[in-house]
This record gives sequence, C-alpha cells and structure tokens, in this order.
Amino acid sequence: MKKLAFLLLLFYLLFTVAVADTEKDGFHFDDNGFLTGDDNPADEYLLEDEENNFWQYASKDLAITVTRTQETVKKGGKKILIYCVADIHCSENSPIGSIMTEPYSRYNSVPTPGVRQEDPPVLMADHPTILAVSDDMYGLRLSPVGRNKTKYDYHGVIIRDGEVLATKTRKSPEEGKKDKRPWPNLDTIAVYQDGSMKTFVSGDKTAEEYLADGATNVFAFGPWLLSEGKVNPAFDNAKYYPASEPRVAIGMVEPYHYIIIATSGRPTDKYTGVKLTWLIEKMQEYGCTEALNLDGGATVVMAFNNKVILKGENGKKFRNIGSMIAFGIR
Repeated sequence: MKKLAFLLLLFYLLFTVAVADTEKDGFHFDDNGFLTGDDNPADEYLLEDEENNFWQYASKDLAITVTRTQETVKKGGKKILIYCVADIHCSENSPIGSIMTEPYSRYNSVPTPGVRQEDPPVLMADHPTILAVSDDMYGLRLSPVGRNKTKYDYHGVIIRDGEVLATKTRKSPEEGKKDKRPWPNLDTIAVYQDGSMKTFVSGDKTAEEYLADGATNVFAFGPWLLSEGKVNPAFDNAKYYPASEPRVAIGMVEPYHYIIIATSGRPTDKYTGVKLTWLIEKMQEYGCTEALNLDGGATVVMAFNNKVILKGENGKKFRNIGSMIAFGIR
C-alpha cells in the first residue's frame, strides 16, 4: 500500500508539473505566463509577431501577452474594427508604473511631471518599456495658461508612484439623480500596494484618503465601467456617453492581473470606433471586476517594446502626451 501511495503521489506531482510548465523555444512558463525553472536560455522571453498580431514578454516577475484583432463590421457600410487586448500578470517586483515627461513649470506654476507634452515615441525613447499605453492625460488638465490658472477647472485626483500630482476633482452626482457631470467626469481607478484595483466616483475620496488606504497610483478620467463586478448603472441610459470613438480602458481580474484594451478609429473614417458599452462587455469577457475608461480619441496609443502597435487615429500624426501607463520599465 505504501508503494502504491508513493507511485500515486509521484504521478500526481509529475502530472501537475507538466500541466503548470509550458515549454516554447526552450523557455518554460507557468500558468500565468511567468518564466519558471532555472534552465531557461535567458532571463527574459520576447516575441514580436507583427504578421500574426501577437506579442509576448515573460520574466520571472512579469508576463504580458498582446493580441491585435481586426474585424469587418457592418456599420453604415463595411467598416474595420481594430483593437488590442493586453493581458498582464505582474508582481510586487515588477508592478504597474508610469512614464512621464520631466517636471515642468510655467507662469510660476509648481514644476510637475507629465505637464509638458511631447510626441509619444519621444517619451518612450526617453523611458524604454515593455508595454506602454496612453493614460488619463492628466498633464493637459494641469497645463498652465496663466498665473495660478490651468487649462481645466478640474484636474482629478492624480497619484503616481505614491506622489500626489493633483487634487481638485468634481463632486460625485447625488445618489439616485441623473449623472450630468461634464466630460471628463474624473472617476478614478486606484492601484494599491497589494496589486488590487478599485474604481470610485470622482468625489468619493481625497488624495489623502487614497494614500491612507495604501494607493500607489490613481488614474482619473471616467466614467467608471465596472465596480465589484457590477456595471455602472448610468449606462442604463442609452444616451450616456453614446459616441463611438477610439478608446482605452484598464481593468483588474484579480490583484496583479490586469487587462488593458485599446481601440482605433472613428465613424467618420473606414475604421470604426467603439461605444463604452462595448468596452464593458469586453472587460467582462476577460474576467474583469473593476474597470475604468481612460482618455480616448487621438490620445490612444499602445506600444510593445517601444514600438507602436496601435494608435487611435490611423494615418494621422500622434497627439502629444505627457505620461503613459507602463510595465517593464527599463
């Protein structure tokens, strides 16, 4: 009986290792895509397959796959829908980060990173990454236009790497009343020290409260799409942000497991954009329980290994930006 039990245990261990360990090009990956074992050819795995619309990166601390999909849809005639889905498993050793332009001041304003806007390829050349995606475009809202004046009246609660960059945000709509906040409504998604994410309505928390709760990054744009698995009830109204545009959204499946979706195109060209309800459905499809809409339109850009693989408006120049969400910062 002892011998049989030993054989069964050995079979179980061999079987579970075989299931958990996937081999490709001599590299070994666990279920989340991280490199595993000590006999890999290198410390990092990198695949850039533009022809098949697939990109992959893996180390022992970070695993990213990006798929780009192109579909023909019937929408006012035949249109092309292009979108990228980045599936990211990170860790406390390689968490979500941000790349920003150097602190900038004008009209005696406080020098703030991300305010100076520049071409995305230039920003990425200065701050190489594995994956970089346009974010909430907070720097534009903080751009000085005069002494003690900024381009926007409200900036959102903005925190990057534990540093508070902006605090002035919109009030939350009164409970039960129609959400009439102007664009952007500055809802947030907070990233915490344990790798979890949580969405909030714009005025729910102050910067100090986010920090006290352990937030390391707070992105503000909106509207929020998912919270604790529930869809934002504002979308019960078909007229709530109904436009089809280039979009970017970030969501969490579980702590340290994130999904970022970026789409391209506007209804006025051959590439069709998407509605926010489409983003919600996609985020749910990938298992997200928290998700926030980020700045869209010409701001949208996604890059893998510093090479742009999707932009919001095809055939047009990049919009200058001041910051990007980043993973695998070099």
